[in-house]
Amino acid sequence: MSRLPLRQDATAAPSVLDEPDTPQGPDDPHASDRFHRFMRTWATGITVVTSRRQGRSVGCTVTAFTSVSLQPALLLVCLADGSRTLATLRARGVFAVNVLGGDQTALAGHFATAPGDRFATIPHHLVDGVPLLDAALATAVCRVEHAWPVADHTLVLGRPSHYGALREVPPLIRFDGISGGLGTFT
Repeated sequence: MSRLPLRQDATAAPSVLDEPDTPQGPDDPHASDRFHRFMRTWATGITVVTSRRQGRSVGCTVTAFTSVSLQPALLLVCLADGSRTLATLRARGVFAVNVLGGDQTALAGHFATAPGDRFATIPHHLVDGVPLLDAALATAVCRVEHAWPVADHTLVLGRPSHYGALREVPPLIRFDGISGGLGTFT
């Protein structure tokens, strides 16, 4: 196993996460802040999860997305309870994952915050009755295999039935509260 070389001029600096004099446990009033700071250290891709029911398309920006298995192919998305997207994909049983490219920060923001019909000005097409974003880096249409409510979110296991790789650009990622292409973080 190889290790990354350490910079010779690097000195040990105290970590924002290291707070030994502060109680950390189930009654810690700052636990949520600590967890948030911890998670900001994890770089993750950005997707838009979409679904459609009764002629109404819905979608939201999601960073909690991962592969689960190759045989059979399974993936997992995590959606907030109360999300219109979650309600629609549960009722319909089908959803899509649209992986965003490094040049699509504005699109990620749109699907995170835009009120009303988020698809009104966004080019898209339907596959198996769910919307796929025309400019997505890659797409997968999935059948819901199972959903587990956990705290204030629901984990949704999906089995892909259709894939589309549309563009060859670096992915859009989120790290330390910033979204951008790979070059943003070098």
